[in-house]
Amino acid sequence: MGLEYKIETYDEGRAKLAEFLRGLPEFLREDDGMFHLGSDSSTILFTVKYESDHVYVCQHVASRETDALLGLVIRRILAVNDHVVISEL
Repeated sequence: MGLEYKIETYDEGRAKLAEFLRGLPEFLREDDGMFHLGSDSSTILFTVKYESDHVYVCQHVASRETDALLGLVIRRILAVNDHVVISEL
């Protein structure tokens, strides 16, 4: 399954996470509010799903690339929030 995290945030809307994820070169597709990212169209490395107060992240493969993607998501959320809480599921 991979490494799963829940990132608590009080203002996901201001982070404009959907637009940010769609703009990444690793963006593959969006299915029912889930954003899939990867290195090629046949391999999903990273999945993001967000709600009003939580962002769920799944690293399907533990690698430097997916660690970097997690860091980008966290940095984007921190850009508009003064703190976040990250829990491993």
